[in-house]
Amino acid sequence: MGQAIGIDVGGTFVDVVVVDETGMRIVKEPSTPGDPAVGVLRALDRLVAAGHVEPERVHGIAHGCTVATNALLERKWARTALVTTQGFRDVLEIGRQNRPSLYALHPSRPPTIVSRDLRFEVPERLDAQGAIVTPLDTASLALVAERIRESDVEAVAVVFLFSYLDPTHEQTARLALEGALQRSVVCSSDILPEMREYERTCTTVLAAALRPVIGAYLAALETGGVARGFSCKWRIMQSSGAVTTAKGAEDNPATLLLSGPAGGVQGARAVGMRIGERNLISMDMGGTSCDVALITDGEIETTQSGHVGGYPVALPMVSVHTVGAGGGSVAWVDRGGALRVGPESMGAQPGPACYGRSGRATVTDAHLVLGRIAGDLALGGLPSLDMEAARAAIGKHVAHPLGLSIERAALGILEVADAAMERAIRVVTVERGRDPRDYALVAFGGAGPLHGVSLARRLGISRVVVPHAAGVLSAFGLVVASAGHDSSRSFVASLATLDGVAAGGVLAELRRRGAATLRAEGVGEAAMGFVASADVRYVGQSHELTVPVTMRDGDVDVGELRRAFEQAHDMRYGHRASDDAAELVTLRVHARGPALAEQSAWRAAGGETGADLDRAHCLQLDSSGDVQARLCGREVVARERVFRGPLVIAGEDATVLVPSGAAGRCDVEGNLIIEVKCGG
Repeated sequence: MGQAIGIDVGGTFVDVVVVDETGMRIVKEPSTPGDPAVGVLRALDRLVAAGHVEPERVHGIAHGCTVATNALLERKWARTALVTTQGFRDVLEIGRQNRPSLYALHPSRPPTIVSRDLRFEVPERLDAQGAIVTPLDTASLALVAERIRESDVEAVAVVFLFSYLDPTHEQTARLALEGALQRSVVCSSDILPEMREYERTCTTVLAAALRPVIGAYLAALETGGVARGFSCKWRIMQSSGAVTTAKGAEDNPATLLLSGPAGGVQGARAVGMRIGERNLISMDMGGTSCDVALITDGEIETTQSGHVGGYPVALPMVSVHTVGAGGGSVAWVDRGGALRVGPESMGAQPGPACYGRSGRATVTDAHLVLGRIAGDLALGGLPSLDMEAARAAIGKHVAHPLGLSIERAALGILEVADAAMERAIRVVTVERGRDPRDYALVAFGGAGPLHGVSLARRLGISRVVVPHAAGVLSAFGLVVASAGHDSSRSFVASLATLDGVAAGGVLAELRRRGAATLRAEGVGEAAMGFVASADVRYVGQSHELTVPVTMRDGDVDVGELRRAFEQAHDMRYGHRASDDAAELVTLRVHARGPALAEQSAWRAAGGETGADLDRAHCLQLDSSGDVQARLCGREVVARERVFRGPLVIAGEDATVLVPSGAAGRCDVEGNLIIEVKCGG
């Protein structure tokens, strides 16, 4: 089967897994926020030096990329121009009248991605049916090209009114501008052929502004990989949870804005399918943040639009909710005397106080002080931890200001972090009509398994799953994620009069588009899969629900579409309106190809650090004081198969806390299934 590599870049570590016929190998390398490519290439160097990979055997590298997200959040995009229909220059400025902070007297908005002096109008116009009202004025377009050339921009976005109905004007403008400027030009009809001018414009200019940034980063990775003997192609995780080629990622970098979290959710889904758990809450707690998502009946819940850094991105993405709670999250006392945790994080450099490089108290320091992490064990490539530094930091920044003991302050830090994560889980469950008690909690990331059981108890969840490679599950998710591409087109029509043949024809065209993209990536026809869906709403609503489409002899089954929509509406909002008119808004097709690695090599190749670790241990679970517990390595638990708390399980990539009253088992692949509600 050769070898496949998954590389996930987090705020603290670069996590790497190598999968081949012998099993799975794990490497963690400190991330390099100043230049993420450096950390990725260092991780490849470590793999080669340790003998974990043979570059010529590697048939693919899948990467969870944070560069697009960081560039957006830090406003470090390329200088970009916008060419749009005459009269629509200020769409980006006007936006929507929604007010995120309803009572803010002076609300602040993020800066527009394209400044007004770089937004240019061209006479042209289509009507709402796609008919030409005003032909494209090519003479005006030539003048605009000259003005753009004088503006020294790096990228250009073209967004014309109703171009999703007929892209001819946009494509003509793209060819003319590329020829005149020798610059990257992005059209909305290629990026997002859907209605809603503001969202379509914002998403398109984001893609244009990020394309030079992503292009340079991916070029550095591919060049560095080739220099190390890796001639294989790179795959990049998209926000939708599917991977694409480096070229696909560069063509539309707006699809990468939730690349990192999506890998973790794919890993959680793969583990759930493996152990027979189809309803899962995915909780990925790393060094900087915690990402939560929902998997229902084996399918990852997604959304067709979201906001990143305050900007709307109307592209398919895993429905992830993120809070600033990670192992490196800083604990502090605000001016009102309240204990706060995050969102600031110490990251990999300098890291928590117990790393010996910082004086700030963090969640990791609290775990160490309470004995939930064994400070004398060198795990994950880190030296043994500094207990005195952790106690001093918590004492100075939390315990003394609040008049608490160091241990009580540490418990408070973890309580505050748990409360933030509990709220995040309620957002993706209760607020969307789901009962968290109907799900198992998958706790992963470097810090997630320390909090899994406590969060489950808060929410009434009966079972917690800690995957074998919990600390690097996001990297594992990259190699088991399918290749995939999403195509869409707005098609507004009442369901009462919807032409199923016409709608089926649009879906057939979207399917052909997806198949052509997969074919260009080397995917054979037999390995392709397609899923059709539609955005539907009641007439008068401004938001839609995405539901599956049933086809009958190539035509859309309109009656089944209506039933699927009403069922989804009842699930989300608690009611349906069967007598009200409903309408189709957008048709979608997801084209899917094979993953890099088969889901067969799950266990680590060889033993783990701490394979013979088994000793008595003292820790604190609550304010009642110390309890006698057991500390052992994951290989010990794997041999014994069953376990009971209080127990601390040390692994190379993550530490698992099994408190009193919880017990569980270890399956043959090393996954821990913890029963939260049990006697003793």
